[in-house]
Amino acid sequence: MGLYALGEQGAFSKLEEGYSMEMLLAYDRLGDVLTLVKEYTNMILEQGGDDVRECLNAQHLNDELADIREKYALPTGRLYLLLVDSRIAGCVGLTRNDDSYCEIKRLYVRPEYRGQHLSHILISRIVEDAKGLGYKHMRLDTFPFMDNAIKLYQKYGFYYI
Repeated sequence: MGLYALGEQGAFSKLEEGYSMEMLLAYDRLGDVLTLVKEYTNMILEQGGDDVRECLNAQHLNDELADIREKYALPTGRLYLLLVDSRIAGCVGLTRNDDSYCEIKRLYVRPEYRGQHLSHILISRIVEDAKGLGYKHMRLDTFPFMDNAIKLYQKYGFYYI
């Protein structure tokens, strides 16, 4: 697994027109978030196998999901759902690690919504929120086989550490 940090500049993308979109805080829809995280987990387990399983266990994913409201709690964290035409398309979370740095977690867009720049919208929002909350540093982790995710993060100024 690679760990990435946010550099000085970030790239931003505009949403394509043609559909309605809504980003909402997900604290009243935790079941929907859990469904997305399970889809994401199944996807990366299919791609990465036992190495991914070991990593998720080391990260205590089951504990995180059991206490998801607290893990991403306001005011220092965030948890969003992205809806397209009132259907759940993706999610992203932000957790506080200490006063100066936070971590992006669980960025996921369902396969049928990929290629529409929705991941850009999610990451733009979470980066903007982190800056607004006064975090000086942002980190995230990803797996080496997730080439598209790595390219996205690099567009936003994240670099490998």
